[in-house]
Order: sequence, then structure tokens, then C-alpha cells
Amino acid sequence: AGGARGAAFVPGGRKEAARVAGDLDRDARADTVLHVVPADAPDDMLHTAAPEGHALVILLADSAGGLRRGGVAPDLLQVLAPQYGLEMRIRNGVLVAEQSFGMSWVVVLTHRFRLDPATGRFLLIGRDQYTYTPPINRDDTVKISENYLTGVRLTTTGHVRDGVVARESTRREQIPRSRVFLEDVNDNPEDA
Repeated sequence: AGGARGAAFVPGGRKEAARVAGDLDRDARADTVLHVVPADAPDDMLHTAAPEGHALVILLADSAGGLRRGGVAPDLLQVLAPQYGLEMRIRNGVLVAEQSFGMSWVVVLTHRFRLDPATGRFLLIGRDQYTYTPPINRDDTVKISENYLTGVRLTTTGHVRDGVVARESTRREQIPRSRVFLEDVNDNPEDA
């Protein structure tokens, strides 16, 4: 599919909900990441259940000015939980996908991917999960930050007093340096 534009990578029955551009493969050409949803999904999905079957599609720019598929994340994005947003950004060759969802508890889930030159696939290099109860006035906050390149997990607890995080404590531990690729990430408990 070299030379094709973004719409050529959106399967039938689906539509593009959002896109972000930036250089993911360090070739000085703008690559594209699409958030693809079912065609009947509302245009404004804020505060509604996310659609089953939404996905991220990475498209790499080729030398002819077109795009080629670099990867698809069919199970990365949360489904069925009220959504507060999906933000995608590309910084220094890293795709950052940040989802916010929940009701009585809110989770901000961030995944970071970088192209692995040896395989030509996008490798999960980090995952952060920040959990709190809105408003922040009764339960401690928890942020778990995992770096799969260094094998370090930081768990930071925000100790809430009088409606604010009064102090934080952080625990550091070693975790396996895993190699999980974009296509294999599944953070949906019902699907795992």
C-alpha cells in the first residue's frame, strides 16, 4: 500500500476519529497515527462508553510521499467505560497514547511506544497508570510508572488530606525488561 493516503487504511465500516502527525521512524518525514472507530460512533465520544472495536493505526511515511502501515493496536484502547479523552502525541520518535476513563474512580492510562529497528515493529517502552477518586478529597492517589527498557517500576502514593495531596511517597522495584509490541498490548480486563 505504498503511496496510499490515510483514508486507504481505514477499513470499511470504520471512520477516523482523530489523527496526530510526527516523525516516528527518525527519517525526517511526518508519520501519522489514526484513532479509528466504528462508522456509527458519535463524533463526540466524551463522557460516553468508548466504542467496541476502536483502534490505533500507525502509518509511516514513505519516500514517495505516501504512507504504509507501521502497526495496528486493536486492543490497546479501553472500551465500555465512560471516556474523558484520548490524547495522542509524538515526541522524540515516541508515540504517547493517554486515555482517561472511569466514574467513581478515574484512571489516566498512558502507553509509550518506539519503533524497534531490529524488528520494524513498535515496542511498548513504558506504561503509566494514575488512579484517583473525584473529587480528590477522600482517597489517596496512586501512580504506577513502568519503564520496560530499564526494568523499573515506581509506585507513587499521593496521601490526601483535607482535599489535597499533602505528601507523596514512592516505592521503587525491579520488573522484567519485557518486549511487548503494539499489536499485543491488551489493557481491557474483559478481553485479556
